[in-house]
Amino acid sequence: MLKLPNVIFMGSKCGGEELPMRPPSPSQGNSTDGNLVKLRLDCSKVDFSGAELKKIMGNEKLAEIALVDPKRAKSRILANRQSAARSKERKVRYMAELEHKVHTLQTETTTLSHLLTLLQRDSAELTSRNNELKLRIQAMEQEAQFRDALKEALTLEVHRLQLLGTAEPSGGKVFFSSLCFVRDSGPN
Repeated sequence: MLKLPNVIFMGSKCGGEELPMRPPSPSQGNSTDGNLVKLRLDCSKVDFSGAELKKIMGNEKLAEIALVDPKRAKSRILANRQSAARSKERKVRYMAELEHKVHTLQTETTTLSHLLTLLQRDSAELTSRNNELKLRIQAMEQEAQFRDALKEALTLEVHRLQLLGTAEPSGGKVFFSSLCFVRDSGPN
C-alpha cells in the first residue's frame, strides 16, 4: 500500500471524515518542490465512509478516479469488496473440498491397509500350502521312482528266473539271495 508523506487535513468534511491533502503525483506534472495539492471530492454526490476514504488515499489510481468520478470510485471499492468476498467464499469451499478429500483418502487408506493385511495373510497361507504341496509332490515323485526301480528289478528277476526255469527243468535247488530267488543246478 502506498504511504502518503506530508498529509495534512483540510477543514471540510465528507461523510463525517475530514479529507486529507496529498502531494501531487508525478503524472500530474504540477509542482515538484513539495507543495501540497488539495484533494477535493464532491461529497454531495457520493458519501464515502472512513474506510473507503482510507482506501482512496492509499491507492493513487483510485484517488485519481475519485477526483474525476466519485461514483465510479465508490462502485469500484464495492466491486473490489464483492470480489474479495467471492474469493473468500471460493477459498472456504476449496478448503472444505480439500478436507473432504483428505477424509475420503484417509478412509480409503484405512480400508486398503486392512485389505492389504488380509491379502498378505492369505498370501503367506497360500505360500505355506504351496510349499507343503511341493514337498508332497517331491515325495510322491521319489516314491514313484522307487516303485519304478523296484518294478524294473522285479521284472528283471522274473525274466532271469524264467530263463533259469527253462534252462534246467530238472530238480535244482532254489534259494533266496537278496532280492531274487536263485536256482542251484547242483554240483558242477
